[in-house]
Amino acid sequence: RLKSSEIMNRSKDLRLIAKELLELLSAEFHFDLSVIRLLQPDGSLLTYSEVHSAAGETSLPVSILPADDFFINELMTSRRPQFANDTKNIGNYPNRAATPIESFAAFAHIPIVVEGEPLGVLSVFSVSIVRLFTEELLNLLSSLAEQLALAVKLVAEREAREQEKREKDVALLRNAAVTHEMELAKQIQLSLLPEAPPLLPGMQIASLSVPAEHVGGDYYDFFVSDDRVIDAVIADVSGHNVGAALIMVETRSVLRAQIKISSTPGEILSNLNALLMNDLSRAELFISMFYIKYDTVTRSLSYSSAGHNQPLLYRTADGRCQVLDAEGMIIGVQENVIFEDRTAVLVPGDMLLLYTDGVTETADSNGEMFGLDRLAQLLENVHNEPLQNVIDTIYRSIISYSGTNRLDDDVSLVAMRVETLSDDQQD
Repeated sequence: RLKSSEIMNRSKDLRLIAKELLELLSAEFHFDLSVIRLLQPDGSLLTYSEVHSAAGETSLPVSILPADDFFINELMTSRRPQFANDTKNIGNYPNRAATPIESFAAFAHIPIVVEGEPLGVLSVFSVSIVRLFTEELLNLLSSLAEQLALAVKLVAEREAREQEKREKDVALLRNAAVTHEMELAKQIQLSLLPEAPPLLPGMQIASLSVPAEHVGGDYYDFFVSDDRVIDAVIADVSGHNVGAALIMVETRSVLRAQIKISSTPGEILSNLNALLMNDLSRAELFISMFYIKYDTVTRSLSYSSAGHNQPLLYRTADGRCQVLDAEGMIIGVQENVIFEDRTAVLVPGDMLLLYTDGVTETADSNGEMFGLDRLAQLLENVHNEPLQNVIDTIYRSIISYSGTNRLDDDVSLVAMRVETLSDDQQD
């Protein structure tokens, strides 16, 4: 008897198992060719292992095994062995030309089946010996094919588990790299934000920025000149990676330089767009931005927009909010863009609210966004509170509205309230 169980238990390498089984078959029964072919996803049979007899003059090439073999097709349909003890006695059958049975005297094809599904074929051939395949030998070959089928199944399951583990390991490494990059981007983003709003006579300022779990590109900043004029900017850089964070660094540097040489918000945005265009285009990023300039003595406000969310201006005279808007395309999309400048005169008690889309686009469980109208109503309700309370109330309202403590996007808020200047402060 073939000691196939010893071979099965000795190794977990399917190719080694197949080779040793075929060698054992060849040695025991003097087959001229023994072949194991496994079924491929496309239905074809791929030679997995083969063993030839030691006698070179009787060796058969694997090339004699046709792709479209009548007996193999019968085997796949019936899941039963197909054999011939003397090929000279085989009558006519379909596609006989594709099966060169004249090359051998006897053959047997044994299905390798698991749970009724074919996995492949064990084929053995003899060039000269007829009446070789007795019932006992066919049963032995079938038993061997069953053991081989089990080995194929176990190896396939093991390889699937190993592949799944490899994919999980790769995913973990990729996630770790992404997490590291996101954390680095978040640290860069936070380092760009002012530690505290500037103290300026005639203007009270409060701000808040809360990065989302998946960091975005929110940015705001303040620039004070002559102790009376304040420039404020709020922006959102597309992208969620270190590249977007580095664009923010470049944006801040360019802004600080432009403030010294440009006179209006629109001119600053136009120059910023021209200077950043190439870098943004290469990085496939863009920036939305709203820019204001306010003179605390004249109380004149000028502003310009680069496709950013419309700020709200609470007017103390009528207790209502109005929307500030100006024509202007987002930065990094088109060259030679002209940004519209608009102006307004403020009075003590007026309050300006700048924000990013993480505020108005926060959605509830039904997918309905917080929206600009709800934000305006909230601002009208809390306008008399201390400015930091106004900011905190808006943020808490957004969190409550979302029904979760996790933000899908950064939330940034800047509130600016006009105060009365004393006579000394106006001089």
